[in-house]
Amino acid sequence: MSIDAVARFAAGWLALVAWSVVAFTLVERVRPRHVDHPSVRRIAIAALLLAVNAGLAQIVIRTAGFHGGRVVVTWLVAELFHYALHRAMHRVPLLWRIHRVHHEQGPLAWTTAWYLHPIDAVLIAGASVAAAAICGAGLPTAAWYVVGRRIWSIVLHANIRWPATPLDMVIATPVFHARHHREDLAPANFAATLPVLDRIFGTYRCASTRNTSACETRRSGTTEVTM
Repeated sequence: MSIDAVARFAAGWLALVAWSVVAFTLVERVRPRHVDHPSVRRIAIAALLLAVNAGLAQIVIRTAGFHGGRVVVTWLVAELFHYALHRAMHRVPLLWRIHRVHHEQGPLAWTTAWYLHPIDAVLIAGASVAAAAICGAGLPTAAWYVVGRRIWSIVLHANIRWPATPLDMVIATPVFHARHHREDLAPANFAATLPVLDRIFGTYRCASTRNTSACETRRSGTTEVTM
């Protein structure tokens, strides 16, 4: 990367960090889902991981040499690839050892979105590049998809009191993704933005936290027990 490219990357990273700290610190205190909030140390570590992982993602994207501009179809294929990758991360022991970094950061907060193992980030970027290449899309499409996904991921992980609504079946929301991070329940809700993928492949679970007994699969040791 040239000096100009590094400067643009650094400016973008600083802007995203500054915006996230201000916006989500306020939002998480106005409508929190729980009383725990990220410490300054956690925010600093998350910002550092974001810089490392975003840099690696840029390298992966710039390494690919393809062109085109099929945005919508690329998004759909990328969502399918990410869904499959995310499920594999929860089922394959080696991948889970990498992905569990994202799940071991205590109560959900906006900083959780940035707590990714570098290999995790590379695999996610690789899935985006693969989708763009298959669909004949260009590097800008892959890059903007990665950026957009990263920003929406902050919203999904935020400590926001977001009610369960029918919208959860159309697009991923904070309450939809919060169900994914429930460690006392069987893994579910793997989709990044399209819950229809979970419905198609049988991994959708209702997002309501008031009555899990009617729609959840609870963990009992290493055995999953359907309630």
